[in-house]
Amino acid sequence: MDIENLKNIIRHHYSDLLEREPDELGLEYYLKLLSQKKISESELIELIKSSPEYMEKNPSVNNEISFSEKKDYSRDSHIIAMYRIKNESRWIRKSLESISDICKEIIILDDGSTDETVKICESFPQVTEIHSQKDLPFDETRDKNKLLEIALKRDPDFIITLDGDEVVMPNSKQRIFYELNVLYPNVSLFEMKEIYVWDEPNRYRCDGIFNNTWSKKLFRLKNQPEDLQFARTKFPGNAHCAAFPDNLIGGTQSVRSKVKILHYGYYDEELRKKKYNFLNKLDPNNTEFDGYRHIFSEESKFSGPNGMEFRLISEIEE
Repeated sequence: MDIENLKNIIRHHYSDLLEREPDELGLEYYLKLLSQKKISESELIELIKSSPEYMEKNPSVNNEISFSEKKDYSRDSHIIAMYRIKNESRWIRKSLESISDICKEIIILDDGSTDETVKICESFPQVTEIHSQKDLPFDETRDKNKLLEIALKRDPDFIITLDGDEVVMPNSKQRIFYELNVLYPNVSLFEMKEIYVWDEPNRYRCDGIFNNTWSKKLFRLKNQPEDLQFARTKFPGNAHCAAFPDNLIGGTQSVRSKVKILHYGYYDEELRKKKYNFLNKLDPNNTEFDGYRHIFSEESKFSGPNGMEFRLISEIEE
């Protein structure tokens, strides 16, 4: 089938399912998959149906194949977790434990920790490399590209980018492999919802910006360019660098995983104050983030209209 006919197929299904024309990046992405016969037309339809845009328009649609916690969907998938950390001894053990049965390898970049962080990391057999550095200026993009360079030498199938205060929710192993290998075998990028644990182990904040934060954290390496790179940002120290490479093919066509991340970086007042002070020292003239007041204030433009709101983690739906 010629290129123009393939484009028309894509346009037709965009119009039918999303009620719009495909954007340039989406058209290019699906055209490449179809022209190289990596997906069929029916698989194109399922990919569009798995997009956040379609699911938001059709919240009642359940497009899952039968999932069972007892089945093994791993198919020998090689997942590497990448961590960029400094002084994370409080949470890093919990984080590594949450991912150790999912990842074959874990790569650490330690940016000059002075606590027990490195010692804790060394106790995990899945941690196959720790790159240590100190006294370097803060540069999040530089560090993530160093991690990526190390990870790619190990020829993984997937990479997940995590912080030292992030914990994958329990019983996620088969869910992750099911999504990667069964439900979305041609998707390059997966988003995970961040749950901000707040003051108590079973409580999370859910107002404003904390209510619906999705992070693009896990990406597939198949059919990707050899020169994958994390992009620089407009913020000092390249802060707020994305968790996936800027030139990832299919990076605009992510799907939302059912796997969730517990984020402990705001757990108590001490941590919130520490994060607030660090960000304002690094980025003192920021306006886009409203002075980072949402970290502890009810009055930030990123807080909810009714102040801080909380729910129980135990009540989170699958």
